[in-house]
Amino acid sequence: MKTVARSRPPGRIVLLNGTSSSGKTTLAKRLQALSTTEAFLHISLDAFRGMEPPGYWAPGTKQLWPARVEALCRSINSTAATYARGGESVIVDHVLPREAWSWIAEDWAGLPALFIGVHCGAEELLHREQARGDRPTGLASSQLGAVHAERVYDFEVDTTRASADECAACLYAWLATEPENGPERGVPD
Repeated sequence: MKTVARSRPPGRIVLLNGTSSSGKTTLAKRLQALSTTEAFLHISLDAFRGMEPPGYWAPGTKQLWPARVEALCRSINSTAATYARGGESVIVDHVLPREAWSWIAEDWAGLPALFIGVHCGAEELLHREQARGDRPTGLASSQLGAVHAERVYDFEVDTTRASADECAACLYAWLATEPENGPERGVPD
């Protein structure tokens, strides 16, 4: 198979990390709509999870969970890296467990990546979960302690009281400044 010559610099990877129901997908879509100079592809955790068969995470498969989490995270990372290496910019929306940060460091080495913390208060997360009806009640609050623990972000938004449009506008304005990113800054440990 013949590969296409790469004449463009790598695209940027914008990682949105936050709990379930924190507003990452909505924020990603708003960023796509705002961006007139840089086309962002949206790589969603939900799209990858949508490929899983029923019972994939059933309690009887618990011994497989660590390998499945790694495969899921690395597949998302690989997709983002492939697009970025081809000159396409991407927004990745994810709920990253602690171990996933080292996989990002390996999988995105040498690529320009920015890490965005998407925060939301526990009460609002519960309200959103109940309104959505497609998430187990309490899932987001169970992720609160781990998702942002010891994380260093390039930029952070709080969707508790600010709308998706307000958060996207702030994030887009910051992205337009072309903040420092890439391998010299490294990946949070």
